[in-house]
Amino acid sequence: MNIHQMSLEEYKSNHQNDTLWDEVVVHLLNNENISYHSIKRFPMGGNIVYAINEDLVLKLFSPFDREEFVIETEVLEKTDWSKISVEVPSIVKQGSIGKWHFLIMTRVSGELLIDVWEKLSLKEQLDIATDVGVLIKQMHTLPVENYPHLNQTYFEWISTQKKQVTTHHSKTGLAPHLVEQLEKYVSTFVPSSEKVLLTGEYTPFNLLVNQAEGRWRVTGLIDFADCFIGEPSYDLLGPILFNYYPTPELTKNFLTAYGMALTDSSRTYLMQLLLLHRFSHIPNYLDGHIDMKEVLTLEELSSIFFSDQES
Repeated sequence: MNIHQMSLEEYKSNHQNDTLWDEVVVHLLNNENISYHSIKRFPMGGNIVYAINEDLVLKLFSPFDREEFVIETEVLEKTDWSKISVEVPSIVKQGSIGKWHFLIMTRVSGELLIDVWEKLSLKEQLDIATDVGVLIKQMHTLPVENYPHLNQTYFEWISTQKKQVTTHHSKTGLAPHLVEQLEKYVSTFVPSSEKVLLTGEYTPFNLLVNQAEGRWRVTGLIDFADCFIGEPSYDLLGPILFNYYPTPELTKNFLTAYGMALTDSSRTYLMQLLLLHRFSHIPNYLDGHIDMKEVLTLEELSSIFFSDQES
C-alpha cells in the first residue's frame, strides 16, 4: 500500500499492520543513510514509533497529525532541559517523506512505568509518586514564551468543553444519574489565569523508571506531541487517575511533592477540571475499583478520586 495516498480511514485500519510499517521504516532509513542492524516497533501509542538499534527512536507523523509534529519538535528544541531532573529525547534528525514527517531521536533509557508499577511495593510506589510531583513542578516553572506554536486559547477551550460536557460523558457510558448533574456541577468552574507548559502526559505510558541507589526512580519523560499552554492543575489529573487514587497515600505524596494541599475547594476544582478534560472517561477510571451505580453524586465521586487520607 502507498502511504502517500492513504485516507484517514485507511491509516486507522492499517495502524497495526506491522509488515507495512516495517517496510516504510526500512525505506526511510535507507533514504536518510542511517545505518541500522535492528528495528522494532513499540506496541503502544497513537503514532508509528520504532526503536532503531539500541539507541535511537523513529517517530512517524501522518499528514493527519502534522500539528503534533510541529508541537513535539518545538517543545524538544526550545525547552531548557537543564532545569529538568529527568532525561528526555534529543532530536538527531527531522524531515519529511511526501506529506509525512518524522523525528529521529535519542532513546531514553529505562522501563516504562506501566510495565513495572504493579510489581512495586507501596514504599516504592510512594517514592515514584514523589518523583512525579517534583518533575511536574519543574516543568511548570518553564517560561511559556518559548513556544509560539502551542495552543494558548485555554480559556476559550474551557468554555467549549463546558458546552459539550453532557454530550462527551454520555458517549463514555457515564451513569445517567451522574450525567444529569454535569452542567450544574461545572457551571461554577473558572479556570486559573496562570499559564504553564502542559503535557497532559504524566501517565505510566510516558514515564520511564530505573533502579538507582537501591530504589526505583523516575528518570525519563517522553511524548510531547500533545503539549499546550494552560493552567497547572490540568497536569495533575493523569497521575492521580491512572495510578494513585485507589491509594490515598500515593495522592498525598504526589500533591505534597508538587506543592498542593487537598481542601474541599481544591477537590471540587480538580473534579470539575477532570470532567472538562478532553480525554476524560470516568467509567474507565472506576473500572475494577468501584461500582459506578453506587456513586450517587459528582461530589461523592470527587471525594473518591481526590482523597489524601484513608476513609
